[in-house]
Amino acid sequence: MARSIRPLIVVLCVFAAATGFAQEETAEERLQRLEKQLAEQRAINEQQRILLEEMQAELARLRFESAGPATAAEFEDTAETAEVEAEAEETVVRGLSLKISGWMNLDTIYDFDRVAPDYEETLVPTTIPTVPGLYGSDGNFIFSVKQSKLSFVSEGDTPLGHVLGWFEFDLFGTGSNAGQTTFNLRHAWIELGRFGAGQTWSTFMDISTWPNVFDWWGPSAMALNRNAQLRYTVPYGDRGSHFAVALEKQNGSFNVGILDELAPSLAEDLTPKTEFPDLILRWRTEHDWGHFQIAGVARHLAWETLDSPDNRPKDHTFGWGFNLTGILNTTERDRLKLGLTFGEGIASFINDGGGSNLAPVFLAPGADVVAQKSIGFLAYYDHYWSDKWSSAVGMSHNDISLTNLQLTDQPKNVTYASTNLFFTHSPFFIAGIEALYGRLENADGSTGRDFRLQLTTRYIFAHTVFAR
Repeated sequence: MARSIRPLIVVLCVFAAATGFAQEETAEERLQRLEKQLAEQRAINEQQRILLEEMQAELARLRFESAGPATAAEFEDTAETAEVEAEAEETVVRGLSLKISGWMNLDTIYDFDRVAPDYEETLVPTTIPTVPGLYGSDGNFIFSVKQSKLSFVSEGDTPLGHVLGWFEFDLFGTGSNAGQTTFNLRHAWIELGRFGAGQTWSTFMDISTWPNVFDWWGPSAMALNRNAQLRYTVPYGDRGSHFAVALEKQNGSFNVGILDELAPSLAEDLTPKTEFPDLILRWRTEHDWGHFQIAGVARHLAWETLDSPDNRPKDHTFGWGFNLTGILNTTERDRLKLGLTFGEGIASFINDGGGSNLAPVFLAPGADVVAQKSIGFLAYYDHYWSDKWSSAVGMSHNDISLTNLQLTDQPKNVTYASTNLFFTHSPFFIAGIEALYGRLENADGSTGRDFRLQLTTRYIFAHTVFAR
């Protein structure tokens, strides 16, 4: 019996050993198979990541080309905004992102006439002299890199909603830095959900009506101002229609006029005073044919006298204004851009407004201060000859109602006109030539004109860095 069992035991031992060896081999193979599958999946994920980035870049390029040559406003509206939208889904997945963008720009200008030296790199009609030879004889050749720009845009998702920050500079010195090639703050802006705070385009304006021009100052008479503000926006529909309300910093200006000659000490002490911020409402509706926007502003314009008892004389007046703008899509990519701006005490909102928010006026038995009236219009047509070639042609005009106590050399109306031909080699390089005309008329009827040609070359860059 024992002998008959022994072969069976031997067989069982051999079977058990073989089974253990087979199990050990199967586990090893399974480990190798999983490692191989993991490596293959990683390779697939990397290929998908590269493909996604290529698709986003192509989407940004196509949107860029459909919008035409990138001007200061157009690039912000297309290359920046479009890419942010294109990357929105990825941003949600990847979290906070940082995009660095901008351009290196060279303007080569020949001015057949002359303008004030501090603004010779751009055409500002109110800087055109009405006295021949005031800034030198006719003819001036100019090189400028002042339009070069650097922008930082960061965005991501938070428990309180989507957040976006925008920090941007160019090199065009203004104000106390006028005439210098130095950093000039354009935007310092943050949005959280529907709320916005910081400095950016005024809620009163419509930056999308900026035509495809390369002159830095751009058309006079259109509402154009970057302002510190608090804003709340309510979107509706799926095309970008919205309603917005904002409180904005009041940029006060006071033209003392002839008081500077009649009572210089009083004129020196008269100054604007900000007691309340500007209140601005905006409504915009988007359609297949284009869009229409209306914005209104209410201003409490105050003034006082420095170095006097109780700062008297002092008073305030009401300022108001409306800005009606729109774009009409005509044929294919062509667009007609229109704007009408009017009101009292809104000079600081108007591009090259030429006047002041406040001005003195003679009223028997004495003098008073009033909000100065302004009205301006913009009409430009953007035409695309092909995918690479485009042009813009149009003009703008602004009239200022002067008071009887303003100086005779105060600007009464300004006119700006331009046309161009630009070649878009790629989303990264643009070059073209632009012809510009400006005219200034003062209160005494004296006039000045300027005509110039401008060759612009621009290299555009944009790079997105993700914080993983």
